Amino acid sequence: MKLAAPSFTDRLLASVAPAYATRRYQTRIALNLAGQYAGARGNRAALKAWRPHAGSADGDSIGDLPALRSRSRDLNRNNPIATGARSTSRANIVGSGLRARSKINHDLLGISPEAADKWERYTETLFDLWAQSKLCDISLAQNFYELQALVFNTVFESGDTFVLRRTPKRPNAIVPLALNVVEADRVATPTDKQGDYYVRDGVKIDDDGAPVAYYVLDDHPGDNPNFTITNYREIPAFGAKSGEQMVLHIFERLRPGLHRGIPQLAPVIELLKQLDRFTDAELMKAVVSSFFTVFLKTDGDDGLAPAVAPGQHPTSADFFGPGEVTMGPGTVVDIGTNESIETAQPANTANFDPFFTSVVRQIGVALSIPFEMLMLHFTASYSASRAALEMAAMFFRDRRTWLVRNFCAPVYEWFMTDAINAGLITAPGFFEDPVKRAAWLGAQWIGPARIILDPLKEWKAETEAVNLGARTIEAVIIERGGDDFEQTTAQRAKEHKARAAAKLEPEILAPSGMGSQVKEDVSDQPADEPKKAKKAEKK
Repeated sequence: MKLAAPSFTDRLLASVAPAYATRRYQTRIALNLAGQYAGARGNRAALKAWRPHAGSADGDSIGDLPALRSRSRDLNRNNPIATGARSTSRANIVGSGLRARSKINHDLLGISPEAADKWERYTETLFDLWAQSKLCDISLAQNFYELQALVFNTVFESGDTFVLRRTPKRPNAIVPLALNVVEADRVATPTDKQGDYYVRDGVKIDDDGAPVAYYVLDDHPGDNPNFTITNYREIPAFGAKSGEQMVLHIFERLRPGLHRGIPQLAPVIELLKQLDRFTDAELMKAVVSSFFTVFLKTDGDDGLAPAVAPGQHPTSADFFGPGEVTMGPGTVVDIGTNESIETAQPANTANFDPFFTSVVRQIGVALSIPFEMLMLHFTASYSASRAALEMAAMFFRDRRTWLVRNFCAPVYEWFMTDAINAGLITAPGFFEDPVKRAAWLGAQWIGPARIILDPLKEWKAETEAVNLGARTIEAVIIERGGDDFEQTTAQRAKEHKARAAAKLEPEILAPSGMGSQVKEDVSDQPADEPKKAKKAEKK
């Protein structure tokens, strides 16, 4: 863009007051380059004092992370709404654990569907045996399904977490693989690396911004708050020879160039704390208003004995001192002759619930959790409640996919690598061909079932969708039941065989989608023969 040349006035002022002329000319140029967004104006009353710094992703966040983490954890410990948001999200995203179902590309691998099915059943069974054992945890405290919940909780509270790939030698272990979950505080920049451009809060990066190594403390800094901890270990992000990923840094990247995660509660920390204080004040006001205290005023010294706190004796050392009075339900307090009581009437609390609800709705919007799910309060119409559940299910599905891609799938790949190296699984081309490697690693992760508000209506809708071909039975079983299609089908076949043997149902069922009806007559006679027989009977 061509800049305007200085005017005659500019040149005249430059000869008299050069500094002023320069500022005047720069201001005019800036105004000419200004856009048309009202939100960027600096001359509006509402925006004059609002001048946030346009920093980088790391510059805007890393310095605030210690305070954000500690406050977020305090809210998750003591604030009911924060605790409920985390618990509701975890229950619907992780549940009792995401289970892997192997889904390899048999066409790409050049094997038959029967061989692929057999390989899939064996592999997922082997993985499930490893996942159910606490040997998969370096601390022997949780199995893989419980570690999923731990990782989710840690990312929710702290913004990110790290999972180290460990290979301890343990007897009875299926594969030499154990996961070491590291809290965010333990990854930090050593003292001698302070100011290093390539070290971002414990994450060492290269020229492209990709992680190269992580500086991990042996102990949590909270264990020794009064001492300087210097026992850092530099753990490479990838193996030097194998190129395998050795560390999983699990966080949601909100901006390009962001190398540490932000706690989920960061946008609503102040709102939650203020609402917490407001709730405590309203609760205390309600408690004080409920007290019924009688004050006895006498002309002499013949009044009642001074008020005594419950469990105390008038002669005890912690008895109420002079001028000290306590209120309580049904309390009688003696006051002096020339003393009187003045009370301050508490304000009306009728507006507490509307205000509280309004603030919680804002918190729900920030956390992508509808108000009904956040408060577990379904009092609206069926349509409104179902819409809230659908919106929540969409959010939970996205977060589940994020967890699978960043934690479950990489751990599954670690397991496959160790199992193939140990000779437990045969997968030709796994290490030589990246395409075949991806084909062997194909898997589907099954999470908790969706909430069904009206089972009859929603199962009828699913039946119609299957009969129209818009949905598959497998998708319905996974989403609505949280079960595996092959296992469910095998169990149904087993149950049908047992019931047919006991003459509780016919041996053959009519294949008409989910809403299949029992076919009573399976003979080879034409369909119109029964009608002719009925007409003959009537005659």
